[in-house]
Amino acid sequence: MYNDTYPNVRQFLRIPFAQPPVGDLRWEPPQKLSNSSKVYDSTRFGPACPQYVSSSHVFWNKYAPPNPLLSLGERRDQGAVAWSSDEDCLSLAVWTPSYANKSSQLPVALFATGGGGLTGGITVPSQLPEQWVSRSQEHIVVTINYRVNIFGNPKSRAVRETSLTLLDVRAAVEWVHENIQQFGGDRDNILLWGESQGARLVDMYTTAFWEKPLATKFGLLSNGPDYIINTTEVQDPYADFDVVAKGLGCDYGDDYKAELECMRQVSWVQIEEFINRYDKKPSIAFDNYIPDEKYIFANKSDRYAKHLVARGPAIRSTTSTELQPSPNLTQTAEVARYFDCFALSDTKLRESIGLESFRYFYVGNYSNISPQPWLGAYHWTDLLMIFGTYVKMVGDTPQAEIDTSAAMQDYFVAFLKEGANVTSSVGWPVFQHQGTPHKLGYKCLTLYWI
Repeated sequence: MYNDTYPNVRQFLRIPFAQPPVGDLRWEPPQKLSNSSKVYDSTRFGPACPQYVSSSHVFWNKYAPPNPLLSLGERRDQGAVAWSSDEDCLSLAVWTPSYANKSSQLPVALFATGGGGLTGGITVPSQLPEQWVSRSQEHIVVTINYRVNIFGNPKSRAVRETSLTLLDVRAAVEWVHENIQQFGGDRDNILLWGESQGARLVDMYTTAFWEKPLATKFGLLSNGPDYIINTTEVQDPYADFDVVAKGLGCDYGDDYKAELECMRQVSWVQIEEFINRYDKKPSIAFDNYIPDEKYIFANKSDRYAKHLVARGPAIRSTTSTELQPSPNLTQTAEVARYFDCFALSDTKLRESIGLESFRYFYVGNYSNISPQPWLGAYHWTDLLMIFGTYVKMVGDTPQAEIDTSAAMQDYFVAFLKEGANVTSSVGWPVFQHQGTPHKLGYKCLTLYWI
């Protein structure tokens, strides 16, 4: 299917990469699809995984472009389960140049979306890559859905694996590695990258599947710290699932298998509604991870010290006003510094074992994306530059914004094609901990060295 706006782009919007995680497969690792001659309709997007759209009037639904939306047209403050989500959600979408065929061997950018571990999916409007693929004509983009909230990270004593979300990402990478040549891609040149929660998953992926990562390079954009539970400080990391189960009539005491089976009979809508309307004590959360020392590790530094991490160069980035910016500039700066320090410590870990990192620091402040000047370059606004979706925003588009987007797209494609050789091809240097990141969108200049 060719894109209506960009006819030089071919798109496949719904391709399942695992069996539907429904019924007995709810809270099970993703199951590989059987070989089949079944024909799938990929002309429309599939649903996002089960999630809830908050009614809270916060920054994200007051000022920001429609990034947190799960589907075009969905209200940002509806305070209900997203009607564009469903349990049968493990699909991916592929965008290629229209000319691509089996012999094209194009590099592949496999993207894991953000959403705080609670929301997100392929159809986030600001993360649709058709403009980028149209302009480049040199690469393929794949974006994936994965289970979120209690469905991806249940924290139940009875489940076999603690992070189904991470295993969903692995299943998607395996599918792409096995099948992307049919779309014109190079299975041996895959960039696994993500933003925010997606970056966290990429981070965990590199230590979980270090022996056979299948991806050759990585991208961690706005990856925040503190997403692994410190089990020495938490009395019962499994209590959150118990609270939900009891609230939905599945109180089986210490019989956790019975509790899990009971919860499998409850509709996903009821579960989502309960979690997102729950306002009692103890508080509950399904956006942080219990270390199992199999896929999720309590001490990342120890994994690096033992070289138990995937080899390959990586992009590591932050923006100038991460998370929820505020007119209180001191508060905004403190949050941004939190992200910056984590990015620096991460690149120092990589440097210590000879892994190249390429950093950028995005500071673009364009009024069609940041309608209030104090918003600055907030969390994920760099994605609008990379995907080229700034063109969908309301308002004037200054030439500097167009140029910044083009430069960022070119840098990413160069990294896709060249990997660590991107220094010689476009002059993007390997980051060293005593150096400074490449600054993008600064003082109306496309690129600015600091």
